Amino acid sequence: MIFVRHHIVTDTHSSHHTLMDGVMVKLVDGLVHRLMDEVMNWEIHRYTFGLTTGVMLGLLVLAGTVQAKNYTFESAEDYLTEAHNFSSWAETLTQHQQERNQLLACSAPLDHCRGRTRSFNRMLSRARDLTRDEKISLVNIYINRTKYDADHPQRIYDEQGNRIGVSRSRWSSLLEFLTSKGDCEDYATAKYFMFRELGFTAENMRVLVVYEKKLRGYHAVLALKQPDGDVWLLDSDNVIRKKRHSNYRFVYAMNEHHVWDHREDFAGPKN
Repeated sequence: MIFVRHHIVTDTHSSHHTLMDGVMVKLVDGLVHRLMDEVMNWEIHRYTFGLTTGVMLGLLVLAGTVQAKNYTFESAEDYLTEAHNFSSWAETLTQHQQERNQLLACSAPLDHCRGRTRSFNRMLSRARDLTRDEKISLVNIYINRTKYDADHPQRIYDEQGNRIGVSRSRWSSLLEFLTSKGDCEDYATAKYFMFRELGFTAENMRVLVVYEKKLRGYHAVLALKQPDGDVWLLDSDNVIRKKRHSNYRFVYAMNEHHVWDHREDFAGPKN
């Protein structure tokens, strides 16, 4: 698995700014989707085929600096692009906004309210009177109660039936998550949307994709910046990691406004 850090620069004073914006959208969307496909391809190698000799050699050559620091929101050099340039994430944000009124209307036992949509509104009402730390604990536990369902890779074939690639499934909206089930990135996304309903700002939250060293696999958590500047990582195992993030290598992150690329110190999975 080869991770290549891309630096995309636009000149805001150039007469070609509009053209560059269009090129940037295509480049960034391709970059992030390629990264997501690489993540899924690594999972398939790890669980299905094991580490091949080629992968092992690639990892030895590309071994980079192991991150030993906690996650921070202050790394301006990691900024990549605006969120709307990441098409699948932008579609999920748009879908959530379209479904939001339907979700918030499910505070009464209506026939069209499915899954946990009614309990979601009860949790919101209860949480509004809590302290900040109590809200964080309640949301983390409530969302983590949803049944886990691992993403299944979608294999891509050409017209002759030859497999040409593998792609992960799309991000789930909050309504989809509450009426079905999800995996780690869906837990992180659902927490993000629920905290937004409780008044937490987008600037202080990010859905963070990491490589988890103990499990030797990719994972997603919600990064939450506290008033004192510390960052808490909310995981799907009910653990809130407040001080020690050393088990994670940070890959990329996003909120409803921006996308960050943290791969400068991360060349890929290591044994």
